[in-house]
Amino acid sequence: MCKRAKSHVSLVLDTKKPSGVLSNTVYQSEFRILQNLLEGLAQKYGFNLILAEYQKQQIRSKNRIQFNYHHRETHCFRGYPIYGSFKQFIDTEAKYILHLDCDMIFYEAPSFSWVQEGRRIMEENEDILCVIPRGGPPTKDGSLHQGSTPYKTDEKRGLYLFKNFTSRHYLIHRERFLSLLPLKPLWLSWREPIKSRLFGNGKMLCWETMVEHALEKSDLWRADLMTDHAWSLHPGDRSAEFYQLLPQIIDSVNRNEFPEEQRGHFDLRLNDWKHFLN
Repeated sequence: MCKRAKSHVSLVLDTKKPSGVLSNTVYQSEFRILQNLLEGLAQKYGFNLILAEYQKQQIRSKNRIQFNYHHRETHCFRGYPIYGSFKQFIDTEAKYILHLDCDMIFYEAPSFSWVQEGRRIMEENEDILCVIPRGGPPTKDGSLHQGSTPYKTDEKRGLYLFKNFTSRHYLIHRERFLSLLPLKPLWLSWREPIKSRLFGNGKMLCWETMVEHALEKSDLWRADLMTDHAWSLHPGDRSAEFYQLLPQIIDSVNRNEFPEEQRGHFDLRLNDWKHFLN
């Protein structure tokens, strides 16, 4: 999670190991190795590295701000951070926060910055909560393959508008996000709030689901850029074959080259990439 504050950039590293499904399905490297790599990058590029610690009192106080109740849960039932996702909004006074999951793949034209474009859009439009690149390479007719997720096309502003929220990547207006609080806690079943009150281990739904619930009830929108100069992919398949092809996939994306079948699709289509690269 990255955030810009006054004259510098800070990188916030969540120190808590995932639990739930994510702890079993996502490869976890040694934390110290990751920390050493980031410390080296921080010295080279001049940003601050902040370790997000998990302290019981802070968890309860920040969750009171987030949910209007001092829940002790820190992660959703799948293992994705709830407390860590929210903490950054309180620990900074930066106007914008940039969050990137570590597995995201981006194309960006050499002369274009989707982050700078996102800031411009939010400066000029008070109804935009957050901005991300379009999902997948552009289609010929400009449409998106979003399944059942509805969206609006705003040709005048060059945006796709969503009431859907993704926690995988976003540039977000901090104060507009805080205006959505308190979020409504959402649970896996009716039993979980009881477990939460008694034991502090109720199974919450994912943070992005709770943000989306608040976004739907607001006048704000998530905006995907309509420009062809930036797009993103999310790899769902974490097989050995995927990791073997990953360097080639990244190299192709950097050149804005991709299988035709990938157009308009946010989720990486591994089988199509196999044929494309062979």
